[in-house]
Amino acid sequence: MTDQTHKEKMQEAKKIYYMEEFRAFMRRMQGLTDEDFQGPVPRIKEKILKAQEKDPLEMLERIMSEVESEWDRPAPLPVNSEWHHFIVPGVIMSALRNCGYPFIDCDVEEAMKRGQKFAGGSCGFMGVCGGANSFGIVLSLLKKTNPLHDEARSENLRLVGEVLQEISRYPRRCCKRSSFIAIEKSVAYLRANGFERLPVSTIVCRWSPKNKMCLGLKCPYFPNKDEH
Repeated sequence: MTDQTHKEKMQEAKKIYYMEEFRAFMRRMQGLTDEDFQGPVPRIKEKILKAQEKDPLEMLERIMSEVESEWDRPAPLPVNSEWHHFIVPGVIMSALRNCGYPFIDCDVEEAMKRGQKFAGGSCGFMGVCGGANSFGIVLSLLKKTNPLHDEARSENLRLVGEVLQEISRYPRRCCKRSSFIAIEKSVAYLRANGFERLPVSTIVCRWSPKNKMCLGLKCPYFPNKDEH
């Protein structure tokens, strides 16, 4: 698909405001099906459970690179997908477990299970990004909260709202950017609240050449940003 055709298709897609109709249009545009997207999910979950990295960003990058190399569909691996909704909380909980904190495989599985329930395209159709939701999942598991925990529930909502506000600063959808923000905010919060062994990484996006909607220099994770 040429860049011009892609732009025309995206303009057409902007006119669709029914969720399932939009999803079907985008799948046709990508040359993929829901089954294509579901195929790698069990392998991704297994990779997260078996991961040994203590740095959630390193884990995310390795797993996404492996998914890309294993991708066997005729169309390219999409930069944006609902996979991020369960990968992000999964890698954070897996990293906490690997750092020696009291979390087990069941906590990692629970994080991924909750994230997978969050609908694809929720940022545009529901006003809540999966990145912010991922942070909320981590907070809830960390504090072992449920809807009956009054003060902790309110505090979690407030903190998630701050992450959502940061994600909302950037006008164009990018699952990678939202995932990076979620990981960055999660690590900062965790390190400030007793989880100092969790590593801090400098995030530099390697996906920008593959994202036709990349914000470029307006994105905080754009490569070589400081050199421009």
